[in-house]
Amino acid sequence: MIATIAQVINSISSQPRLNPTAIYNEGWMTRLLVYRSIEQKLVINGIDFGNLKNWTSEGLISSPFVFARTKREGYTHADMALGDFSIKYEERGEITVEKDARFFGIIEAKMGSNLSQGTTTVPFVYNQASRNVACIATQTHDKNCTIFFGVVAPADMLLKHDIDAQLKLIEQQILDRFALYDNLNEPKVADREAIMSKVRTCNIWSFSYEDWIDCFTDLTVKKELNDFYTECRKWNRLP
Repeated sequence: MIATIAQVINSISSQPRLNPTAIYNEGWMTRLLVYRSIEQKLVINGIDFGNLKNWTSEGLISSPFVFARTKREGYTHADMALGDFSIKYEERGEITVEKDARFFGIIEAKMGSNLSQGTTTVPFVYNQASRNVACIATQTHDKNCTIFFGVVAPADMLLKHDIDAQLKLIEQQILDRFALYDNLNEPKVADREAIMSKVRTCNIWSFSYEDWIDCFTDLTVKKELNDFYTECRKWNRLP
């Protein structure tokens, strides 16, 4: 079956037999980059890929507001989680950060789109980056754990959507999200001060696919990644 799936993928050409973006997208671009970075033992943006305990894509992580009675939100899908955690996809697929974790973070992957700007219940309060950081801090605020959050995207898209400017809003946006409960009796909303204390320690950054690929010194691996990235740009209609 795996061989058959590979044949279908390899059939992607000028007349593809499936939508090429099912393969050539930000998810697979980032998975390949993480996989090869672990293999090549790279150190990037404070992530020592050679010593990572675990990594996963599309796991669920709880936010501070999952159990609120009003303005609640669901679990967040982490594009890429890295660090000291466990996950059981045969059950819920929820990320459980270890009690003695020393490192944990999430990478949000984009190809052409901007960060989403809110949730269903609070559409304009905090963006996708802020939501992820709040989730990270919720899971690690009572642990001696170094945390990070990063956005990876094409260099031109980072500029187009002014991602760095949006990342600077994270702390205030999370505070604004908590402030929605100031006059409400919501005992199940997580501890604001503990979470905000952890948010302020989070290593937050953006990084382009181009710069990540340039970190590789193995020319064969670099060509493989560049070729895949070229196909991603082509099928996602990025100029």
